[in-house]
Amino acid sequence: MRKVVTTLFLAATAGSLAVYLIWGEDSLPNFITGFFSAAVVLAASSLGYWQMVSGAETSTPHHDLPDLVEAIDDRYGLWEEESEAENPKEIGEIMAEEKRRLKKSRRGLKGFLKTAKPAISLYRIVAYLLLVAGVYALIRSDLFDPLLYLAGAGLAPLVVAGTLYFGER
Repeated sequence: MRKVVTTLFLAATAGSLAVYLIWGEDSLPNFITGFFSAAVVLAASSLGYWQMVSGAETSTPHHDLPDLVEAIDDRYGLWEEESEAENPKEIGEIMAEEKRRLKKSRRGLKGFLKTAKPAISLYRIVAYLLLVAGVYALIRSDLFDPLLYLAGAGLAPLVVAGTLYFGER
């Protein structure tokens, strides 16, 4: 973790120096704001994902919905035990039963909210508010340059991905 943070700050410093030398002093606020807001969003997303995964290690999931892997593997209920396994049904009866089953398994707002808890975390909301506040501050001070902001924001995930990829070797 320390290696990723050190690499992020070194990349921010090197990128800021390159932007300063190429585009001048007015370009630095865009690049630095984009870089650090993207880094904060990455950190918040990683923290939320880490909490979700560490919570999944316990035996209780975040929801009481059926297991999706099992539903995909046995889509038509072929492996379920039925008491009437040898009793043939009419095609209309089979279709009606399948429609009822599909309607019952459809997720509503309540199911979405149960599974969205890890994705909608306070960390992510604060990180995105920081990103929006940074863009808003740049626009209000008439310094906003979208290309330089995106260059800074795009460098953060590239540095993290490169550090994780090359750091494992």
